[in-house]
Amino acid sequence: MRYDVIIHQDEPRYWAMVGATVVGGLLFVKVLDRLDAEQRERLLPRLGWLLIAFNLLLPVYATVHPEQQFTLHRSLPLHFCGLNFVLVALNCFWRNTWVYTFSAFLGTIGGLHSFITPQLTVGDAPIVLVDYCIRHGFIIFMPIVMTRHFGMRFPRMGWLKTYGMAAVVSTLMAGVNWGLNTYWPVPAHQVANYMYMWEPPKVDNPLVRADWGWPGYLAPLHVALIAHLVVVNAIYRWAEGRRVVGVMES
Repeated sequence: MRYDVIIHQDEPRYWAMVGATVVGGLLFVKVLDRLDAEQRERLLPRLGWLLIAFNLLLPVYATVHPEQQFTLHRSLPLHFCGLNFVLVALNCFWRNTWVYTFSAFLGTIGGLHSFITPQLTVGDAPIVLVDYCIRHGFIIFMPIVMTRHFGMRFPRMGWLKTYGMAAVVSTLMAGVNWGLNTYWPVPAHQVANYMYMWEPPKVDNPLVRADWGWPGYLAPLHVALIAHLVVVNAIYRWAEGRRVVGVMES
């Protein structure tokens, strides 16, 4: 089994993954747009259960398939994208403003960057590629649905508070990586690197300065995160402003 597989933009499967995710996400949003409010209310908790169950896909596959491996160091949903997928599922029941804010900001940013420079930490088996597309598609498009149809909105200064929460969570994840790698040592290519707080990602990205070492390589990532949060906040508020104007004019 290979770890940390990079899928490059000159590979046909890269564009197949991007195309399938974008088309599937847009169709998902359009289907929800066509339902009435009562139908959407009935659908949301069912969708939540479906997304929760989806987290079992790779563990079950790893259990029954000899070439796939489930490990505490690589297979837990502890990257930001995996965590946000779980939060998106749970918020189908909770409808909590701060859970929505955290997952909308970081899911949008993480999902988009995951398709710009895909790095698959548990190999590139076909089912892993499908899992990758579905997870990252939902963390991008589900917040749009929650905004359009379920009254979710960013609170004042939500982007800044989200940055603070992300900094705290990622710092805690550095401790999780340290604990796993210290008390359950594995070969170097299999070490726990959740949220890339043990070593930098292996992608070709100008924001990733592996030569700066730990924790220096995190500095440009934090600056970029703040910039992305500001942009996503502006886009969502612009879209909401357009929606309000449209309702007033109709």
